[in-house]
Amino acid sequence: MILTLHPDNPQQRHLERIADILHKDGVIAYPTDTLFGLGCLADRKKAHERILNIKGRDGKRPMSILCSDLEMLCRYTRHLETPTYRILKQLFPGPYTVVLPASREVPRHLQNKQTVGLRIPNHNFCIAITKLLGQPIITTSCQRTGESPMQTAWEIDDELGHTLDLVIDCGSPEGLASTILDFTTEPISVIREGAGQWPV
Repeated sequence: MILTLHPDNPQQRHLERIADILHKDGVIAYPTDTLFGLGCLADRKKAHERILNIKGRDGKRPMSILCSDLEMLCRYTRHLETPTYRILKQLFPGPYTVVLPASREVPRHLQNKQTVGLRIPNHNFCIAITKLLGQPIITTSCQRTGESPMQTAWEIDDELGHTLDLVIDCGSPEGLASTILDFTTEPISVIREGAGQWPV
């Protein structure tokens, strides 16, 4: 089922409905500034396993966490040095995923060698839903493993609708994956070149 929200000001009643679905281990497809994502509450292992099944992917490659702002992001990484924080302020909100040391707040199923991927998209829906929830959601591209990312809410509903609780239509993503930057290396390394320019 597709739920259409206003791209600039997502309606509060719709956001509350989506939050209720997520609190009940729901899985949604939703737009970001880069691609459509599959998401659930980051701490819900059962819902996370649903996403793995939808994608046809094993759990060895952890998914990233989508936050509303830097304050939320900082809960999921260990102490940030001032230079790193300044760079993050330049990147976010924007089309980047940053790999940082995971804090104890990060669920084990989302860690990879004690690191975590974190995002703050420049997208009104993503920021609004995570602010309302007060906690982050999982973000992973909306596609089956080995296939191209799906580009529209209607395509997602046709292909995956029966496996999802809701498909959100709220503006069109750019269609290019996020740039992934690894902040655990010196210097910072580019894991994947995408929509975000580096260096900034």
